Amino acid sequence: MKWIYYLFIILINYLIPINTIVYDEGINMNVDMTSFNGNEYEEAKNYRNNTNIESNLYETDISTTLILPIMTDEQRLLSKILNGYDTASRPIFNASKSVQVGFQFTLIQISQLDEVNQVLTLNVWIEQEWVDERLTWNPQDYNNLSRIRIPCQKLWLPDIVLYNSADDYKTDYMQSKAMVQFNGNVFWPPPAKLRSTCKIDITYFPFDDQSCTMKFGSWTYDGWQVNVIKRHDEVDISNYVENGEWDLLKVVVERHEIFYPCCNEPYPDLRFTIYMRRRTLYYLFNIIFPCLWLTVLSLVSFWLPPDSGEKITLGITVLLAFSVFMLLIAENMPATSEFVPLIGK
Repeated sequence: MKWIYYLFIILINYLIPINTIVYDEGINMNVDMTSFNGNEYEEAKNYRNNTNIESNLYETDISTTLILPIMTDEQRLLSKILNGYDTASRPIFNASKSVQVGFQFTLIQISQLDEVNQVLTLNVWIEQEWVDERLTWNPQDYNNLSRIRIPCQKLWLPDIVLYNSADDYKTDYMQSKAMVQFNGNVFWPPPAKLRSTCKIDITYFPFDDQSCTMKFGSWTYDGWQVNVIKRHDEVDISNYVENGEWDLLKVVVERHEIFYPCCNEPYPDLRFTIYMRRRTLYYLFNIIFPCLWLTVLSLVSFWLPPDSGEKITLGITVLLAFSVFMLLIAENMPATSEFVPLIGK
């Protein structure tokens, strides 16, 4: 649009015949400048010069507005801290130091414990915190702006994954924004659904307790480059939603360092062990009580007279009921030979 304005100015100054409008006591007259003599020519010339000056001033204002657009404080800050930012390099100036990454998650719900496939599904908020030395600024330069939200795709992120994941690693955390403070502290809390493998002991089903361990760590960085530490000593369960089948007993967090034969560097990881207890009310009414009634009925058959025809009928009925009962238990049990439930023996 700017070049159109310049073309318009050129047409006014050079291509349009030199005519002017002389205002003499409120009367408009079109006068050819070549017909002016003396003072009349000078007055018309001064009028044209003043018109050119006003046009130049107007042009300067438009040019300044186009070159220097109005920017908000957040826009100026983002333009400054993300200028030349490299998401592939670690956010630390001294390469000999490690990036301290605090890791934790807030447990929202135990979604499912699949005994057949031995998979635990959780709804959590992943909490990761570290310091990016490249993302610092003076809040006073931006009207006391001390915190800003930046899309996580534009920042360096630690490649912390769930080692014992039951998924194919194609799914990732939600691409939420990260909160960055003026001192370089970065906090990234994406929500996620985690599916991990879990070894289930069903010996005392349905009065069993289960414990599942989830192991988190960096996939490519060793402990000398990215040091994974506990952000808090305990898992936050303030927003926990109760599960209909399992009671949450506790969650224990432990940090471990593993040394592999190939490397001298340590590989730290965090292990979250979730302890659960099965709620038995459903199984009492659908498995335990029917089992007791079948047992009583099987004993009643011995009290009947030997010549009673109902004795054989009752015995066959109890046998069929036990067969259906065993099928019902088998549907709820994982297909494994390592643990056999006592109720099924």
